[in-house]
Amino acid sequence: MRRFAAVLLIVAALSGSSVGDMVVLKDGRVFEGTVTESDGKIFVEMNYGTIGFSPSEIESIKRGPTLADLLETRLAGIDRTDPAALFEVAVWAKKNNLDHRAGKIIAEILDLDSDHSGAHKMLGHVHADGKWTKLPDAIQLAKGKLEAGKYETLLTELLPAIKKVVKDPKQKLQVMYIESHCLLRAKKFKQARECFERLSQKSTLPDSVRYAVVAKILKDHPKGMYVLAEVYPPTAMLLGAPGPIVESGPASLSKPEVLSAALRDYAKSAIKEGRTLMAEGKKTELVEPEAAKTKYALASKRFDQADAVVTNIARSWRVEIARRRIAMITKDMNVQAGKFDALKARLGERDMSPASYSDLVVSMLRSLKRVRSDLKAILELAGPFDRELVLEITDATLRLQRVKALTEIVKRELNGK
Repeated sequence: MRRFAAVLLIVAALSGSSVGDMVVLKDGRVFEGTVTESDGKIFVEMNYGTIGFSPSEIESIKRGPTLADLLETRLAGIDRTDPAALFEVAVWAKKNNLDHRAGKIIAEILDLDSDHSGAHKMLGHVHADGKWTKLPDAIQLAKGKLEAGKYETLLTELLPAIKKVVKDPKQKLQVMYIESHCLLRAKKFKQARECFERLSQKSTLPDSVRYAVVAKILKDHPKGMYVLAEVYPPTAMLLGAPGPIVESGPASLSKPEVLSAALRDYAKSAIKEGRTLMAEGKKTELVEPEAAKTKYALASKRFDQADAVVTNIARSWRVEIARRRIAMITKDMNVQAGKFDALKARLGERDMSPASYSDLVVSMLRSLKRVRSDLKAILELAGPFDRELVLEITDATLRLQRVKALTEIVKRELNGK
């Protein structure tokens, strides 16, 4: 028992707890931590866990200073006009999870020395253009420098400083986005490709698809030269639309408008593949509906990729796919509705046994369930295109309401009500 108590004392010492309360048990064991009482038991919260005892097991409880007490003691022992001394205490407070008090001490430091680098770094500030700035403002400044063409300053000074303090996942993506485009515009094509690949892996749809395509374009054109087949944007001269115009022929992907043209070319290629799959689906729609469904699903994926790269460039084709799939579902649904009507017509048959009647009603419920499932599938397909498929959505919604009402009636009949 004595040896066991000694081991526990060593564990308590190794936990690094020089603060708080001490509980001495009647068997000689000692526990240090924060003592609380709940439901007639004494609990000791330690670095490695919490343990509870009944009062009858305890010899004594010695109350010790809290971390807040120790912080006040440290503050009382220093010159509070000395930023360096205050900073040491702020670091100690932060290390001991006294964040609120640490923040107040940091404010004191900055009142004494507005350029104190340690205090600003603890607040997550970034040193940019000769002054300290908050992280969101630093990110906005980086965006401005990107558009102003200050690529070397961004890559060697501002972005490295931002990356040292950024922690929020969304802000990390913003910084990675700026870095990717900065590398591309600075004609560091290999580094830009690698950065876009990382950005794709970290991002969510549809952004991840677009960044992956940019990386692929850079991989296919490692020297950054891209040949435009047509003027970009193609409608600029016709409609007098504002914005840069790039002539057809070779051009550098370091220019944003050339990258946009390359992305549009990729989207058009994806649309072409989708249309081919769609045409194949149409040919098999009547004889092999499952094969047609597979072709339409593959076509939809290609159209989705195109829209992820250039927003809504393939929307009309996605609408067409939805219409064709809705037509196929409607055909199946009408078959089930016909079965329901045929079963309903048999309800008036004479000399039907109770068991046969019950089986008939169950079959009616099955048909209604299939119809309901088809209607929900239609609404799911049409949902993203509520403007173009408003008639299909309205019709399916009304039918679904009728099916629900019929289902309740048939259920009551099955239950003998």
